[in-house]
Amino acid sequence: MKILYIAAECKPFFKAGGVGDVAGELPWALKKKGIDVEVVIPYYGSIGDTSIKFKTLDYRFLFNGRDEHVEIYETLHDSIPINFVKNSNYFEGHYSNIYVNSPHIPYYDDALRFSFFSEACLHLISKKNPQIVHINDWLLGYLLGRMEMLKMKQGRVLTIHNVVYQGNMGENVIAQWDMANILKHPRVGPQFRDPNANLNSVNPLALAISTAHKLNTVSPNYCREICTPENPKQLFPGGKGLDDLCKKRFQQGDLLGILNGFNYRGDPGENHFQELLKQKKKMKNLLVKDFKKPVKFLLGFVGRAVEQKLELLTLEFKGKSVLDHILDIPGVAVAFLATGEEKYEKFLRNYSHRDNCSVTIAFDKEKAKTISLGCDLFLMPSLFEPCGIAQMDSMQNATPALVRRTGGLADTVIPHTQEQGTGFVFEGGDEQEILENLIKTVKIAMEFYFHNPKEFLDLQRRAYNQRFLWSRATDDYIARLYVPLTQ
Repeated sequence: MKILYIAAECKPFFKAGGVGDVAGELPWALKKKGIDVEVVIPYYGSIGDTSIKFKTLDYRFLFNGRDEHVEIYETLHDSIPINFVKNSNYFEGHYSNIYVNSPHIPYYDDALRFSFFSEACLHLISKKNPQIVHINDWLLGYLLGRMEMLKMKQGRVLTIHNVVYQGNMGENVIAQWDMANILKHPRVGPQFRDPNANLNSVNPLALAISTAHKLNTVSPNYCREICTPENPKQLFPGGKGLDDLCKKRFQQGDLLGILNGFNYRGDPGENHFQELLKQKKKMKNLLVKDFKKPVKFLLGFVGRAVEQKLELLTLEFKGKSVLDHILDIPGVAVAFLATGEEKYEKFLRNYSHRDNCSVTIAFDKEKAKTISLGCDLFLMPSLFEPCGIAQMDSMQNATPALVRRTGGLADTVIPHTQEQGTGFVFEGGDEQEILENLIKTVKIAMEFYFHNPKEFLDLQRRAYNQRFLWSRATDDYIARLYVPLTQ
């Protein structure tokens, strides 16, 4: 079985978020199961990496009225071929970043770049002739649409990492672009239109969902959620307008949820657990130096400064923000490491003056490890979370996570009230109840830490012993997504 796995990012080469983690781990796990897999990603910037040794393909084609030159460079990374798509107009200079913010028209630049990338991949698919083309998110939705238009024989698989990002743009914006040809196609065009006819928009994620033969989300619970309508009163994004389409594919048996795996540093064991506890104490002693008064219970946050991750902390409950309520709990301190949108960075900076709040606005891997290992409780109150990696990382560090019962967090963190509990979970029927329960759960966790030390230690041990393995996930990918398309 030969698979061409195509993504916008892939660690260790180019990574911005969770897609890069999955693209940098899943293909290698598939390789261990005997799957012939190659990865395709753009090359952002000029080819200057000496490890990328040879050019395998060189071709030109017309795109948006311009003659474009594409070069394919290849390297082997742990025995898997990585195909870099190089083009000076769409992936160099101003476009050297993985994703480009387009404030005037959201998605504008990335729609241009990745519709081009999709067109470039058509040539590569013809050359490689895989049995299956596996793409990720809206950015490659154009590719599946074009494959359908051309009646290409390969099986088409889509992984939805985040249904919130759909690439919607007005039909008038793309009128002069080549992607308008998708819209004009009698069979594929209707699938490219946004389900909300009032928007007069195209929707590449809807196109991908409609034209994929098989598709999955990155956790079982998130799969159920995107088949459900949005409910703002419950702070529930649901399928963000694509719920009917997702529900249809689910009922057809083509949409399923497969929980992401995680690359662990080693197998669990009691000796290592005891050593880890010593390291945790050492890291906590380092972290508390950042605070101006004694710390009894340390919470840590590591993540992107965006609405999904921080909005619940900014919302007002009984006259002040949720974060104010948490910081007002005697003995509590919170260490933040985040970078992202200016609005949320500014929100965090406003708390730098607090004696019990440490704020670092940066991307700092070492600091992230210190916080994940050194805090008593990992704070992850996401609005939604398709899967989540930070909670898996904190759990392998014997740091229980406090999470909202949503998406993959519900699949990975078992409430402490249950016999096999691994963390602390909150939910609620409306916004105010959700916020109240978040604050209350911090207090419950702190009381549990102090008044039930043996039980808290058991909770840490169970969290540490949890293993969400790629070997399990790949069995599902192969049996439930790939094999049905090759029979």
